[in-house]
Amino acid sequence: MGTVSRLDRRDGRMVRTEPGRLPRPGRIAVHMEEELGTVRVRVAGARTPARIYLYVDGDLADMWVDVEASYDLPAGRFAAGSHAVTARAVDVLGRWGGASTVVETVEEARVSDN
Repeated sequence: MGTVSRLDRRDGRMVRTEPGRLPRPGRIAVHMEEELGTVRVRVAGARTPARIYLYVDGDLADMWVDVEASYDLPAGRFAAGSHAVTARAVDVLGRWGGASTVVETVEEARVSDN
């Protein structure tokens, strides 16, 4: 009878894994985009549920576990000005990924009825 060899994905093709070496798990990617005053965080390639950590100006602002690995953050939660927003995600296999963006917010003008 033959032997069983592990296969690993490299450059889009399956190749044999060297003896004694485990296949490298795939990477997860975190995508952030700002759209209509909302910061959208999406995680791709994660085995869900994923833990997602959101940092604003270096401070942990929010953390959640999501089976859809996505989150929408209204920019109204920020004070007016420039803010560094970073999202980090960790899946159930312990793999992680992250992304950062700068969000510019302006204070809305208040209308008085005088």
